[in-house]
Amino acid sequence: MEFGIFMPNSRNGYLMSEAAPQYSPTYAHLRDIVQEGERNGFTFALTMSSLRGHGGSTRFWDDSMESMTTMAALARDTDFMKLIGSVQLLAVHPALAARAATAVADAADGRFALNLVPGGWHPKELESLGVWPGYDYNEYRWQFATEYAHVVQSLWNEGVTDFQGKHFQFDDLKMGPLPHKRIPIVAAGASDDAIKFVKDYADYNFRLAWGGREALAEIMEKFKVDMVDAERPVKPYVALGVVVDDTDEKAEAKLAHYVEHADHAAIEYMMTGAVTDSAKGGTSEILASMDQKGAVQMSTDFITGSPESVARQLDEWAELDVAGYMLVLTDYVADIKRMGEEVFPLMKNFDAKQAVAEAVASVTAERDAKAAEPRFEPVAV
Repeated sequence: MEFGIFMPNSRNGYLMSEAAPQYSPTYAHLRDIVQEGERNGFTFALTMSSLRGHGGSTRFWDDSMESMTTMAALARDTDFMKLIGSVQLLAVHPALAARAATAVADAADGRFALNLVPGGWHPKELESLGVWPGYDYNEYRWQFATEYAHVVQSLWNEGVTDFQGKHFQFDDLKMGPLPHKRIPIVAAGASDDAIKFVKDYADYNFRLAWGGREALAEIMEKFKVDMVDAERPVKPYVALGVVVDDTDEKAEAKLAHYVEHADHAAIEYMMTGAVTDSAKGGTSEILASMDQKGAVQMSTDFITGSPESVARQLDEWAELDVAGYMLVLTDYVADIKRMGEEVFPLMKNFDAKQAVAEAVASVTAERDAKAAEPRFEPVAV
């Protein structure tokens, strides 16, 4: 069991509310978040890929730090945290994605995973770049992602591909150097096509928790059945929001205040994109069906309470067959510190010190292996 951080590398993080903290991302803020995370038992972090914001009174996501370059920098400002960077498949050539991931993984001593984002629920950001192929793309985006992932993994494994598919055709496409170790792939999505892609290519499946602990328990049981014949273990990471305060009442009132002061224009913008996606059972369908509370929270369940209450609730969520929870927070640095000092020590189903020790041991082994290899190839004289 791990706890990670859903990084706010786009403006205002993940709360579409006029009452939530208002801020644009800076590298210094993101660095402080992951460094505070390492000090307090968090062992992974994900930055998303956002190419266009939602506007509204809060200018939600209008400002965004690019995911891969941000993770490359954070690789040198962290010690053991696993870093997950994201690429929009329609905007980034698979050879460039493969090369960028290899560079970041090397800088991070193997602590990097690549999140492949087919896009679709937010078409306007891709239209503005001139790369949106049309709304029929939603019908075949996971087939597009399948070819993309095949090309990326072929370059990582063999350094060359002659792949001839429907969406990509290459003749002697090469890449070097090869990654020092296998780079994991992360994929979100809950539709049947997304789950098939995850089973064939992904190491982690990123899911949203919406509908309470019982709903997630059913999702995880189905996920276990879906992955029974996968060629590798596929670990589910689930996004979960937390509002912690001195008392249960204060925490509940804080979240209710955020919901009451929703950024309706930003929400409407999100909804108009989500309803264009015809895929059934996926994230878009969830987003399109949200009420005001769900929209403000970006279709993510939030638990609220005092440190004691949050610890008790997280213990209950930790009993589910989930590899890790990626937390959405409000005041990230302060909340992470409070989680490490006041919440995690009270938990029975999570040991922050053990999680950190395991992460450190993995990184130490990778660094030792790299140090033992010759840096230069011998030259015949």
